[in-house]
Amino acid sequence: MNGSLRGLIVDDEPPARAVLMRLLAEIPGIEVAGTAANGIEALAALAHDDIDVLFLDIEMPVLAGMELATRLRPTPTPAVIFVTAWPQYAVAAFDVDAADYLLKPVDPVRLATAVARARERLTKRELDTSLRVLRARQPAENPIDHVWVELGGARLRLPLADVEWFAADGDYVRAHTAERGYLMHASLNALESTLPAARFMRIHRSTIVKVEAVSRIVSNNGQLSLITRSGTTLHVGRRARRRVRQGLDQSTPR
Repeated sequence: MNGSLRGLIVDDEPPARAVLMRLLAEIPGIEVAGTAANGIEALAALAHDDIDVLFLDIEMPVLAGMELATRLRPTPTPAVIFVTAWPQYAVAAFDVDAADYLLKPVDPVRLATAVARARERLTKRELDTSLRVLRARQPAENPIDHVWVELGGARLRLPLADVEWFAADGDYVRAHTAERGYLMHASLNALESTLPAARFMRIHRSTIVKVEAVSRIVSNNGQLSLITRSGTTLHVGRRARRRVRQGLDQSTPR
């Protein structure tokens, strides 16, 4: 992964946040995009900003660090580095696929190593995503034209022609038409690998949009957004902006 990583520090103690900010300022290739005092604040930050690495305390009020890390899976998420005073959670941390586990007081050398591990993990994730996209772009023998969704205890066959966008929803996916959303028993990654790549585009770690459903592109203060035909605003992830612009340009009739 090229470029500077963006980190979010999540800790309920202001002095701990300040120490970590100071230590990270000494490490090249990472910038602190923000801080949060608990898991709820962290979720709000993740919804509005592109965060590459979470520096996550474990014991916090409202929503603890381990619960937050569990809630983020299996959607592609920031790399998680736990930073805590409690050694007994180390095994559980790696059960939620943490990139590293640091004990307070934080050793600067170990912190730099943890950031390097997070970068390696994110680079591999990007390569895996690119490979899935390349495979999806191969002509399919029988391209799908519908998905199966849940409706009132029954399953409904929903034509892709009716779908505007898909969003990750916990362990599931929500398919959105112009009128409403439908729950699907699938992950966003698995769904992406089955969709026609010429018609659907991943614009964020939690969002896939149908290209022909985009009616307008809005750029404001560095943030790129897509407006669907039904008027829904979808934010484009920072690392996806160039790819999204190129894909939409190629799909526009000339």
